Amino acid sequence: MRTLRALVIFFLFTVGCRSIVPARDLHGASAPDISRVMLKNGTVITFNQDFGWFNQNAGTIEGITTDSQHVEYHLVELNKVETVRTYSIVAAIIAAGALLGFGIYLLAKLLAIL
Repeated sequence: MRTLRALVIFFLFTVGCRSIVPARDLHGASAPDISRVMLKNGTVITFNQDFGWFNQNAGTIEGITTDSQHVEYHLVELNKVETVRTYSIVAAIIAAGALLGFGIYLLAKLLAIL
């Protein structure tokens, strides 16, 4: 059970976090990559693997969609924004080190029993 928990924690640290926020709550200094936006009419636009980006000066979100179209929307046209925050590689290395340490501990316990 502990190994499963450690794997889940490792996965969370290396993959990142997705969240959906109202478009008006985007801030330039903290704006992460944007994976999808929902227009006020309900249409969902999904960006490709390079994600969309927030241009704070222009008040727009732009990027390339999954069907290779360049799009640009002003924040007033948007209802919601799905953002992705990827955690740093340092956190991934720490999680991997903790997992490796736990594996060594289990191996030592097993060898001590034999």
